Amino acid sequence: MTEALAITRLLQNCKELSAFCSQNGGIINESIHYEIIERQPESLLIYVTFLESIMEGSGCQGDQKPCYGRLRLRLNEQGEIIGVEPA
Repeated sequence: MTEALAITRLLQNCKELSAFCSQNGGIINESIHYEIIERQPESLLIYVTFLESIMEGSGCQGDQKPCYGRLRLRLNEQGEIIGVEPA
């Protein structure tokens, strides 16, 4: 698996990303984008942007809010992601 695919899959499934939501809405997976801003042997620092889906009381999507933040991805000796935390 490529590094880009591993990061994308992680972001689509990690609970840490929801900490950047402002309205307790859902993350629109197709809107997730990231940029690696720091690379170290034991970690990657990434800047993440995505859209948060805000639901109305009726259950319909009411709005989308842009969200962003930084995450540190911890790596093992093989360069595989072994953990994630807000940075």
